[in-house]
Amino acid sequence: MRDHRNILIMFVLVMLATGVFSETFGQISDTPTNKNISLDSKTLYQHGYNKDNLSAPTTYENIDTVMVSSVMNYFVMPDKNYNTAYYAGGSYAATNLTASQFSWTIGNGSSFAHQTVNGTNTSPWIKVTWAAPLGATTITVKENPLGLPANCESQSTTINAYIISKPTIAFTAIGGSYTYSECYEDAAVATGVLYNFGLTIATQSSQLEVDYTVTFNGVAQPLLAGTNVPIVDGKLPVTFNQYGAWAVTITKVTDRIARKCDVVGDITSAANVFTHNVMPYPQTGPAFHIPNEF
Repeated sequence: MRDHRNILIMFVLVMLATGVFSETFGQISDTPTNKNISLDSKTLYQHGYNKDNLSAPTTYENIDTVMVSSVMNYFVMPDKNYNTAYYAGGSYAATNLTASQFSWTIGNGSSFAHQTVNGTNTSPWIKVTWAAPLGATTITVKENPLGLPANCESQSTTINAYIISKPTIAFTAIGGSYTYSECYEDAAVATGVLYNFGLTIATQSSQLEVDYTVTFNGVAQPLLAGTNVPIVDGKLPVTFNQYGAWAVTITKVTDRIARKCDVVGDITSAANVFTHNVMPYPQTGPAFHIPNEF
């Protein structure tokens, strides 16, 4: 506990020295290891660090990219002078955040709810449900100590955000059809045939993963289903080991932002099932002469 408190005190001193302590936003993360604090057993990381806790080398790192319909949490550190109970003993309990009220504004009108309600029904911790329109927006918060004149209100603290659409994905039709037949040698099928399904993808993010189910001649094959399978070069690799009709169905699609936001992407419903018929090459017998008098 003492080591934890010393680390947090050092963090507070750095923030005070830079003059940005009250401008430190965090977003809930399970395993950050850099510039983090804890709040009621939740771990948060400072704005400017992504979930993998790496500073991105692009200017977009300071823009919080969010997916439409995603639900995300944001937290701002309260002023230490007015909220001494919050910092007392290193407890940092949200229930002690009762000395200030917090006024939040979401630039595009997305809805939000306070997560630790104090006497004024305001909180430094909110849950935002991101909505259309897509594009640039902001998250802004001000702190006003309770029982004091309005001129004690803090300056606005703002995060830039950018709302993107959910990803869409579908199988690529072959000759206008989502059913394809191909012949293989017995040895290839016995060891497993790898078939790369082509996919059409629309996303504003950098990476997609899919969940899919597999049936063989209409019977579900749970052991062959895939979860969080990365899409590489627009293809989904699936292995078959018997002759027959294999149907692959995409059930969920996520991307890098979706994992952060826990949002399922859209699937083009008319094209989320592709049937691949694994057929043997014909084993034609020998040719014979037919007698003239036949």
